[in-house]
Amino acid sequence: MQLSYAVALPDCKAKRMQCFRGDLDTVCGQLKAMGYEGVELFSRNPRELDHAAIERTIARHGLAVPELSSGPASEDNLTLTDPNPDVRAAARQRLHDYVDFAARWGAQMHLGRIRGSVPDGAGADDAWNHMKAGFLDVAEYGQRHGVRVLLEPQCRFQGNTLLSTVDGIAFVRELNHPNLGIVADTFHMNIEDVSLAASLVAAGAYLWHVHFADSNRFYPGAGHTNFREVLEALKLIGYDRWITMEMEQHPDSPTAARRAIQTVRALLDGM
Repeated sequence: MQLSYAVALPDCKAKRMQCFRGDLDTVCGQLKAMGYEGVELFSRNPRELDHAAIERTIARHGLAVPELSSGPASEDNLTLTDPNPDVRAAARQRLHDYVDFAARWGAQMHLGRIRGSVPDGAGADDAWNHMKAGFLDVAEYGQRHGVRVLLEPQCRFQGNTLLSTVDGIAFVRELNHPNLGIVADTFHMNIEDVSLAASLVAAGAYLWHVHFADSNRFYPGAGHTNFREVLEALKLIGYDRWITMEMEQHPDSPTAARRAIQTVRALLDGM
């Protein structure tokens, strides 16, 4: 298993993010020195970025890019379930832009809040259909460009659909697209899943990426999540992909990144 860290690109505007922020060259240098092998990039709108410059900077530090996050697109209020067809079309186009950006590295990209919510009562069926059509559209587009597309189940504080890993597995199975998988986030799982280990084992072949954050969303080791059990479950299913540290930057990004890799590397070395 390889370790990466969540890094926000300069187009992100939110004041609070679960990412390392700052000059990309400096951030990459710090993470590489700590022993990280990759960076997971968080972007609000890839069209506002200098792709070639970003690629050169990351390559200069010998880091990989395993995944791109579409999470910051929520800053622009784009969702696949919006009742306005123009907003839905803009959300799909933004997801295509993420795929194009991810294709520079052969990276994966994942969908979180951009999937949208589903209202109670009237409109629920339409919202679900819009969401499913959006996922299938981006999965197909990603397949044509060599980019895997992942659903990230997120807890009730982030939305009202696809909250648990079990929900995510059922959704991906229903859509049955070969380019659609799951990213499991231990923070969200701690809230919504009965057992982190059991859910990871159940995800099996659909599990293409993992996010680590402790129960309080701080670095691994700062809360009560049993990361040894989590890593043992991943080992059991033969997971040999990436783990990204995506968490609150407490007390600051350099400290959080250093403590996270120290904890997880020690656990991996002891297995």
